[in-house]
Amino acid sequence: MNILRNFFNNNTLLKVKRTNGCNILLKNGRKIFDMTAGINSHAILGYGNTKVIAAIKKQASLYTHVDYKFWNDENLVKLSDTIIGNSKNGLKSVYFSGNSGSEACEAALLMSYQTHFLSGNKKKLYVISRDESYHGSTIGALTLGDRKNTHFYSKNLKLKRVKIPMHHPLYLKKDGETLEEYAKRSAKNLESIILKIGPKNVGAFVGETIMGGLVGDVPPAQNYWKHIQKICNRYNVHLILDEVYCGTGTTGKYFCFDWDKVKPDFVFIGKTLGAGYGAISAVITTKKIENILKSSGRLQHNTTYQGHSLSAAAALQVQKIVNNSIFLKKVDEVGKFMRDYINCELQNHPFYREVRGRGLRFSFEYSCKNRNKFSEKLYNNILEKYNILTSTKFHRICFTPPLIITKKEAERSLDIIISEFIKISQSWSNKYNN
Repeated sequence: MNILRNFFNNNTLLKVKRTNGCNILLKNGRKIFDMTAGINSHAILGYGNTKVIAAIKKQASLYTHVDYKFWNDENLVKLSDTIIGNSKNGLKSVYFSGNSGSEACEAALLMSYQTHFLSGNKKKLYVISRDESYHGSTIGALTLGDRKNTHFYSKNLKLKRVKIPMHHPLYLKKDGETLEEYAKRSAKNLESIILKIGPKNVGAFVGETIMGGLVGDVPPAQNYWKHIQKICNRYNVHLILDEVYCGTGTTGKYFCFDWDKVKPDFVFIGKTLGAGYGAISAVITTKKIENILKSSGRLQHNTTYQGHSLSAAAALQVQKIVNNSIFLKKVDEVGKFMRDYINCELQNHPFYREVRGRGLRFSFEYSCKNRNKFSEKLYNNILEKYNILTSTKFHRICFTPPLIITKKEAERSLDIIISEFIKISQSWSNKYNN
């Protein structure tokens, strides 16, 4: 084939025939149950949702895209209202930034600096992020993240970026330290670096609301984000939250930061907005910041397909389904059921460390020698023997199923995953474990 792909040695790509619900049917007749929501956890409503597909067909018969800067697309007006909903978090203005979370991250960074620039704070060029974070693969987003396989780019990336330690209670909380003490100490890392650089030079702090893809669904200690927000407010540093992975209902609340009762200056969303039915992303901010940006006459950012009309029609239907209290309650309940199930079955297992997360964004972490090989064997066995696709890698299984998964489907999948985990570990302990 003439397609250049990410992994050059992967010559066994599976051929998809069609999809439906949580299932992927291959051309060879094999049916795979997808516990990953599309590998990248974007397919939060699964596949083949008839309401979303009908909306796409209707929009395609009218127009597929009109320029965001010149024309008014009514679907975007309705979508922004749906995103804001009845939220009391202070966010009232939606900017449709492009097609991906990376583009949304770039837009948030530019919007933040333009706000400082217009407010007379032109030296606020530094942006602080955390170790073991991931915010996208475009240049600005890449400099914030900590994916080890991209570190070779660093010499070419001269932007003013600084990192503080990740926030991870399991790894970094000291013996005898309470969670509240750890939350304060963890937040203090931010204040220390702001004072070292100089508050007049620091523009923003960017963080995933729960630390996601690299370390596996780590929720913050209670009050962590409140302490972070106080520090940001004290030094006029914008708090920018990344909810590309954990936003739009995936954690059982529409915005994940609503669990933490904070009011960020910016939050950006992407993959879950269109849920795979469309490619669309957004930055949500406050009216105060919107008014500052408006004072210059224009927002200094644009992309060709921002607010893509066909994707907007799809996203509107997706978010109408998701931003619903009954739907969100079910997400929270199913996630809690799954975490309790894993904990009940495996809490006394010698490899078990913890199960953590919110809603249907959670991970089960284990510890043994040669964890990468263990994860690889576990992943392959579950997929090849039982046709269940999981996100099993490094030191954990990451659970991001479509939000439509039922308790029955969840229990069946967990029975298989847990059984295979125990079976592999029994022989593994003799060979590899301490």
